[in-house]
Amino acid sequence: MADMMLIPVVEFDLNFMLTYANPSAAKLLNLDDSRIAAGVHLDSLVIPEQHALVHEGLNQLREGATPTSISLRVVGPSGVAVPTQVYANAIKTDEKVTGYIAYVVDLARREAVEEKILSQKEILEYIVDYNNLSGTLIVGDDYRFRYVNDKLCDILGRLRSEIVGHDFREFLHPDSLELVSERYIKRQRGEEVPTIYEFKVVRKDGASRNIRMSVGSIRGRDGKVRTVGQLLDITEELKSAHALEESEYRYRSLVETMDSGLSVDDGDGKMVLVNDALCRMLGYDSPAELVGHPITEILHGWTENNVHEKVKARKEGKLEHYEAQLIHKKGGLVPVMVSASPVLNRDGVYAGSMAVFTDISDMKKVEAEVYFLLDLLLHDIGNQLQLIVAGSDFLDTDSKPDQIVRSKRYIMDGALRCLELIQKVRRAEESKSEPLIPVRLRPVVEAEAELLFKQRGVRTDLSGFKGDVMVYADQALSQLIWNLLENAVIHNPKEELYKTVSVSGKSSGKTYTLTITDNGPGISDAKKIDFFDPTRRYGGVGLHLVRRLAEKYGGAYPTLRDRVKGHPEEGLSIDLKFEIVK
Repeated sequence: MADMMLIPVVEFDLNFMLTYANPSAAKLLNLDDSRIAAGVHLDSLVIPEQHALVHEGLNQLREGATPTSISLRVVGPSGVAVPTQVYANAIKTDEKVTGYIAYVVDLARREAVEEKILSQKEILEYIVDYNNLSGTLIVGDDYRFRYVNDKLCDILGRLRSEIVGHDFREFLHPDSLELVSERYIKRQRGEEVPTIYEFKVVRKDGASRNIRMSVGSIRGRDGKVRTVGQLLDITEELKSAHALEESEYRYRSLVETMDSGLSVDDGDGKMVLVNDALCRMLGYDSPAELVGHPITEILHGWTENNVHEKVKARKEGKLEHYEAQLIHKKGGLVPVMVSASPVLNRDGVYAGSMAVFTDISDMKKVEAEVYFLLDLLLHDIGNQLQLIVAGSDFLDTDSKPDQIVRSKRYIMDGALRCLELIQKVRRAEESKSEPLIPVRLRPVVEAEAELLFKQRGVRTDLSGFKGDVMVYADQALSQLIWNLLENAVIHNPKEELYKTVSVSGKSSGKTYTLTITDNGPGISDAKKIDFFDPTRRYGGVGLHLVRRLAEKYGGAYPTLRDRVKGHPEEGLSIDLKFEIVK
């Protein structure tokens, strides 16, 4: 059995002469058959310094002492001393000691491993002790520090002797005491707790510091759980982050509270930032509806070429101020003053552009009013005054009676026309301040259609205008419908018998579209584009009133289109938008 054992086994007689060595012992002690046959004394197998120790131990076994193990250095191959742990006992025959048996454990490999571990441990301890980035701690199962490195001492502003052996709760800020203690207890119980979290500690000088800790637990050989953690002082980091947040908050507050709209687009012309003011200006509920879309979607009349030209100017560092028109969500146009500038990244490379949009609708309306009133004086009223003056020229005393009658008629017609123009302007002005109320649309359309027949002799086709709908309008709604119906007749060169006017309507969500169609000469595509532009004059005072009321009721100018698509000479269709009363 001993021959098969991997552990070295040797036997000696009472004179300490070797009587047996198994293969493992022969290899360890450099023994072969010839050497054993020649006789091997115990002293030749142990270094001289330990001969007396071995003799004394074996003699004690012979006298009946309890067997123990001892550490010996035996002579191995090439005379090298090999560290071993030896367990020896006496061999007894009929209660008489006849020799000794020993089991030898080679400690050479274990010693090398321990030496390597010791050297690595020293390196590890050096790294941990002098780590100037994070504090390291070990806390026992009694809340007390077992180990802290120099960095942790720096964080707490204390000596190692003032920390090790102390309860860690002594150094916690009152605001963090409950949190850290609770998680420590759960960790001791083996419960799942976050491995990374933040808390506050108090230094010796009373100052508080913000800490981010990465923590875990290990169980020692004694079965007790110890907490091991690494701490980073993030006080300055939090201060910087807070300062950055404050700065961002101020700038964001400025962006969100500014009256003007703001848009930032990337190098491809897509919007990446939009403020609430721009959303309100264009009728959108939130910036999310615009972010990610090309800027051309909200700029009226802009193409990709326009964007490329602007991008080129921004890359050259040019700042621009110009007028433009933005497209409202409902389709209307919002006149704006644009202040555009380039956006550069940290390296000074072009990253996009920023534009501030100032709504100049009120200014444009005032401007349009000025142009309109000026145009009214120069053309409409001016023409009527010329008619009055012409009629006055024939009122000489020697004029014929029929000529005097015609002159009076010219003067009266001109004066009545002037009064009619003034009345329409007054109605347009009154419509500005009158609030919107729920109005049934059908009775108004039917009444104006009947008036058209009585005054112009043209019957309006209402077969496509079915049902009834309640929309938001005011008392001027009848003026809007009348002006469009009347224009459809008076601008149609056909005889009354061949003139046709029809009204239809349909609902779509919250919007109701009323369509008035005629078979007149129509309007060219080029003229349709700016037909309702306040700076251009088509249709006189009546059209001015139509434009203002349509914008008030539906948020957009009327839409013009061919009655027969692609054939403007076949007549015109005008679409009016109304908000439905729910």
